[in-house]
Amino acid sequence: MALRIGGAVLDLDRGTLRRDGEIVPVRPKTLELLAYLTRNPGRVLSKEELLQAVWPGIIVSEDSLTQSIHDARKSIGDEAQTLIRTVPRRGYLFQPPETTLEPAAAATPARAEPLVAVLPFRVDPADATAKALFDGAVEEIANALSYFKTVAVLARHSAFALAEHSSEDIRATAERLGADYIAEGSVESAAADYSARVVLTETASGRRVWGQSFTFAKGEIFTFQTMVAQRIVTALVANIESAVMRRGLPAPAANVEAYLHFLRGKELLRSYGEGVNQEARAHFLKAIELDPGSGLAHAYLALADVIIGGCAGAPRAVLDQARDRALHAIALCPDEARCHRILALTLLYRGHDEYDAAEKHFARALDLNPYDADTLAQIGHFRALRGDGEAGLALLDKAIQLNPMHPGWYYADRAAALFVLGRYRDVVASLSCLPRKSAWQWAWLAACHALEGDAETARACARQGRALEPGLTVKDFLADLRMKRTEDRERMRLGLQRAGWDDALP
Repeated sequence: MALRIGGAVLDLDRGTLRRDGEIVPVRPKTLELLAYLTRNPGRVLSKEELLQAVWPGIIVSEDSLTQSIHDARKSIGDEAQTLIRTVPRRGYLFQPPETTLEPAAAATPARAEPLVAVLPFRVDPADATAKALFDGAVEEIANALSYFKTVAVLARHSAFALAEHSSEDIRATAERLGADYIAEGSVESAAADYSARVVLTETASGRRVWGQSFTFAKGEIFTFQTMVAQRIVTALVANIESAVMRRGLPAPAANVEAYLHFLRGKELLRSYGEGVNQEARAHFLKAIELDPGSGLAHAYLALADVIIGGCAGAPRAVLDQARDRALHAIALCPDEARCHRILALTLLYRGHDEYDAAEKHFARALDLNPYDADTLAQIGHFRALRGDGEAGLALLDKAIQLNPMHPGWYYADRAAALFVLGRYRDVVASLSCLPRKSAWQWAWLAACHALEGDAETARACARQGRALEPGLTVKDFLADLRMKRTEDRERMRLGLQRAGWDDALP
């Protein structure tokens, strides 16, 4: 909600104050004070109430409140004290005109958020432990930055791929990807400490916006990643509240060993190869053994079980257990977007009856982290499965824009949205980008070629798919297809029948 206060606009959701369309640098406590005043108009607020509201649990003098009142008046152009009034011996009164608190979203033109690419830190390649820890730290820094609605973050996959161009002009590559800023770091390891140097650079000009060196004990990497994320945001948007950062970061693992197991499991789960998902599961179990309170480890264990079980084709008992694990993860980390996203995905695979609950948790994940490309892509896929191909495709395209070097499953999810829209040639083009196709993806290709009238290619795709899974019939495929609309399911059935799927055994 954006509120007009005199000549300024206070956006309570984004945590920003603007005058004449420009962000006004405001100290976090002053912003908190303004927010509290605007929520309590027309009531005299005692100094004790304001001190408790803005500085809870902290003993500060009345001078701090007096200074913040002064700063608040100055920031909104209320030097005449007509909006924030002093009531002698009682406190302060926020008394705006009746029209002041109308929503002011239309009054302030939207501005594009700065896009930041957080690159992997330069670490001694021989130090595998440091490499894993700092790759994880970079991801958590990027994830933390994503919680701020005034900063967009290039997705991890794209940022790490960008780093591979370091022998070329990395600034030029970053500009092509639309990154306004690059955050880079280097690490040196001593006996018990790490020394890291982090620099934030403006892409277009090459100007160094911020840089700082850190030295910290090897067990304090969680404090390090929190501090770096805060410093980067402060350098970009001076008035973002540190409280949002505290909400945004996941609960740290109890020890570095547990965190390393979590990171290794996540990397394996993202990769392809024989047995990688089972190895990932073992790492998540070890992380939970060492740190039972790690909500993310519980959530990713649920995801590993779903993937191993076959996603939509997983046995009901597997999906039930994964749902319960994901619910436990949310109980441990209620404000961790990834836990909500994994629960939503699990509910989607459980079937149409769970779609309303899945919608709720996808929305919660997006609210907590609005720039997570994976969440946008999966919500887009979900929208398409519910029959809204246009909305689904728009979200998927937004995810691809944020993560142009995205993983392969984006192509498969985008294909579903295109199928709902009847764009069969585009489905074929999207799935053709996959270097390795499952039987299900061959089925989609077979159906689309058949619906386009290319019977010969459709039959060839059907033979490829049945060779991978001889037992997968049209009936089985449709039973696990999560498309909700009857007409979408019927078009898929018709395409597979025309392709001769059930007769295509090699």
